[in-house]
Amino acid sequence: MMQVWRADMRRQVVRQEQAPPAWERLGGRGLIARVLLDEVPPDCDSLGPHNKLIFAPGLLVGHRLSSCDRISVGGKSPLTGGVKESNAGGTTGLMLTHLGIKALLIETAPMDNIWFVLLIDSRGGRFEPADDLAGDGVYQPADKIRQRYGS
Repeated sequence: MMQVWRADMRRQVVRQEQAPPAWERLGGRGLIARVLLDEVPPDCDSLGPHNKLIFAPGLLVGHRLSSCDRISVGGKSPLTGGVKESNAGGTTGLMLTHLGIKALLIETAPMDNIWFVLLIDSRGGRFEPADDLAGDGVYQPADKIRQRYGS
C-alpha cells in the first residue's frame, strides 16, 4: 500500500502514514482535489497555515508508457479560492513512486525568515538549513542545490 508523507514546516518533522482507502484509485490532480476537500477548510486563507501544498504522482507513473511519469502540484488557489494544480514531466513523479509515496503534503507554515531544504530518500524526510538560498531568484539557488546534493 502506498504512503502519504506529511511534512510539518513549523516543527520540521516528516510523518509517514498509510494512504486512506478512499485515495487508492486517485492520483495527480484528482488526488489533490480529494485532499483539499477532505483536509483543507474551505474558508481558510489560501496563503495561510491551513492550506496545503500537495505533490501527487499520476496514477500511471512507472508503467513505461510514454509521458506517464508526471507529477501534479497543487493546493487552494489564492486567485480563485478553488483547486489549482499544475503538472510536470521529468523524474520527480517516478522517484516519489519508487519510494512508495502516493502524496507528499506540505503542511503548516514555517517560522518567519527561516529557510530550509526538505530532503526525501528511502530513509525518510529531513530538513536542512538553507538561509543561503533566500533572496537569490531561481537559478542561483538551483545551482547551489545541485552542487550540494547532486542532480
